[in-house]
Amino acid sequence: MKKIIIFIVAFIAIITLSSCSKSYTNISNSELADMLLNHPEYQFVDVRTSTEFYDTKIPGFTINIDFYIFEDDYSLLDKLDKDVPVVLMCNSGNRSASAADIFVKEGFSVVYNLENGIQGWDGETT
Repeated sequence: MKKIIIFIVAFIAIITLSSCSKSYTNISNSELADMLLNHPEYQFVDVRTSTEFYDTKIPGFTINIDFYIFEDDYSLLDKLDKDVPVVLMCNSGNRSASAADIFVKEGFSVVYNLENGIQGWDGETT
């Protein structure tokens, strides 16, 4: 009986772990600086509004997809490659964290989120 209980518990644990969804990774300023320098092939996506994007931006973030628009229209993500890592940023890190959840749900393989957004960024802006 004890072996059956252990088997059932192990089986449930395996099923539970295998059903866990992928997630995104929060990154710091130094990690972003490294990615911008050493991984220009990554997709750097700013999910702020176009007004925010054109006002001040982190060099290297060349793609702007307004979170408030794409949260209701995921087809805006079709122009991105799901197999190339995506780095997301916004003003404070909140919209980009929500966007990261959507990107993961939509099948993007590697998703990064800049913690604290552009407000917390200590590098160059334009």
